[in-house]
Amino acid sequence: MVEGSALSGNAIFHFLHQKFKKVRDYRNPLWVEIPLSDFLMSSFAIFSLKFSSLLKFEEAMRERRGFSNLNTLFHVSRVPSDTQMRTVLDEIEPDQLRPMFSALFARAQRAKCLEDFKFLNNHYLVSADGSNYFSSNEIHCSSCLTTRTKDKDGKEQVLYSHKMLAASVVHPDKNTVIPLCPEPIQRQHGQTQNDSEQAAMSRFVKAFREDHPKLKVILLGDALHANAPQINELKAHNMSYILSAKPGSHVKLFESLEKFDVLKTFDAYFVEEEIGDKIKKKRTHVFRFKNRVLLNHTDLNLSVNFLEYWETTQWVDSKGELQQTKLHFSWVTDIEITRANIMQVMRGGRARWKIENETFNTLKNQGYEFEHNFGHGLKHLSTVFAFMMMLAFLADQLQEIGCKIFQSALKKELNKRSRLWDAIKALYMFCPQLANWEQFLDVIAKPENWKLVPNSS
Repeated sequence: MVEGSALSGNAIFHFLHQKFKKVRDYRNPLWVEIPLSDFLMSSFAIFSLKFSSLLKFEEAMRERRGFSNLNTLFHVSRVPSDTQMRTVLDEIEPDQLRPMFSALFARAQRAKCLEDFKFLNNHYLVSADGSNYFSSNEIHCSSCLTTRTKDKDGKEQVLYSHKMLAASVVHPDKNTVIPLCPEPIQRQHGQTQNDSEQAAMSRFVKAFREDHPKLKVILLGDALHANAPQINELKAHNMSYILSAKPGSHVKLFESLEKFDVLKTFDAYFVEEEIGDKIKKKRTHVFRFKNRVLLNHTDLNLSVNFLEYWETTQWVDSKGELQQTKLHFSWVTDIEITRANIMQVMRGGRARWKIENETFNTLKNQGYEFEHNFGHGLKHLSTVFAFMMMLAFLADQLQEIGCKIFQSALKKELNKRSRLWDAIKALYMFCPQLANWEQFLDVIAKPENWKLVPNSS
């Protein structure tokens, strides 16, 4: 990790700019005044700089310093207006942005910055889940999902929405994640029925294997995806899995497990440990597992390995009273469970929640404005902005694991990303033109080395 490395802001932004130049421009060349790459880099900059809306971004660009810094940092030669941006980006097929995600992932691999993310026999854990990012009773497009609802007066109305299946490479010991190209959950072209998360997962798995044909991965998902068609599809694409399983959604599986329980043929494992520094705690891990059980009674060729886990933590509080917390999980997996790997399988399964905590919660609460409508359009605009948000999130996460200046700037802001974003935005708006993104971050990391004069132009 050295400055000027493949995962520095300078390198990533330049790399994306070159990639954006290759996106097919549908416009008549005779009518083009602003290159398509300027539209794409400007929209990327909105999320990279954490502007809360297109209006805020446009207001910043009206200032000479705003445009000057956009040109220096993001290679934008001409800044489109918000109306121009919405009109042009609405026509861009989101799939044209997919190569940027896989290319940045490969860049991180070559820089050896993803080695620490390997887990359980050198596999990467990929956690995936769906989330809503737009809903309205009025604004809609041909791709919107539709749901019939009733207002407070009982009058029927239509709720229009967009969702995405997001996926990130995660690790139980890391707060950073590596987002992959998302899969939109939206009405497919020519279809009259709503799309589903399961259908989106199938498309994601297929596209992921096309982008990463040899990558060893374990897919983490909720109980919705622990079904025979989905598991067979994962097997066909050479992907391992750890999927949540619940009695309510896997009735036949748990009926069979009850029989094993009666016959006392379950394998069991018990671990107790002392944890905590100031307050001593006792944590108990209890497992029961069974390899090669039928997922259901319909497909007799599909067997899975089942793991159930209970965690109890006990401690004495300051009043001398005994306190305890209890957790319970259950999963199905294709990984053969043994006492040697059972803790790792459990930790891998529990890492699924990082798609919620380190991905969706970050996007919603740390400046990316995940649920804000930056522009809906008639075709692809909403999805294009969602892709740009995820691309900016990926760029930030890669800098956090692979760029020392970014790490120093983040540390200067007490390791709080929201504070770093505020500092970046303030510098962007009020300081003179800086030579590049690294110099930009260096002002935050080492302010004592810089004499900054507000740009009054």
